[in-house]
Amino acid sequence: MLLLASVKFLEASKVGIAPERIQLIKEIQSRLNVSFQCEFSVSIGQTRKYAMANSSGIIIVDSSFLQTADRSSIFFAIAHEYAHAYLQHDVRMLEQLLATNHSQSGSSKLLEVRRQFEKEADGIAARKAKQMGFAIEALVDFILAGPDPEKGIPPENRVYSKPRERADYILAVYQSS
Repeated sequence: MLLLASVKFLEASKVGIAPERIQLIKEIQSRLNVSFQCEFSVSIGQTRKYAMANSSGIIIVDSSFLQTADRSSIFFAIAHEYAHAYLQHDVRMLEQLLATNHSQSGSSKLLEVRRQFEKEADGIAARKAKQMGFAIEALVDFILAGPDPEKGIPPENRVYSKPRERADYILAVYQSS
């Protein structure tokens, strides 16, 4: 969940995105719009993450990620961001920030809220992946193969679960759906 100001939108044809990847994005967008009963838009851009969203329903998929990831990982990243946008996590974070008055206890509360939002979006994306027939094994492998973006950060200051914890949670939700 980042502001759109940090995104550079790209024309798919100018960054070498294969036509079948463009078609995959369109298919995922269409299916998730029906599932979430919304009209969100998925675009290709450059972000510091695999994908990002805001509550206005604009989902950005990173062009580098799109070129290298498998179908299931692309679906999961987009579905995860759909969940953030649909549940208006960015708006709710702002409300929480304003309510804390930037106090020290407010900072730890904000971290806890962000952790909850990430886990909530992971759970929703895992259920959607199962409902829509996307395999989970490649996604779990992708998560475990990637670096821990918060390595060395004390547990109480982490926003994201460690890769193993995240993969285990996603797999458990997927299997129980």
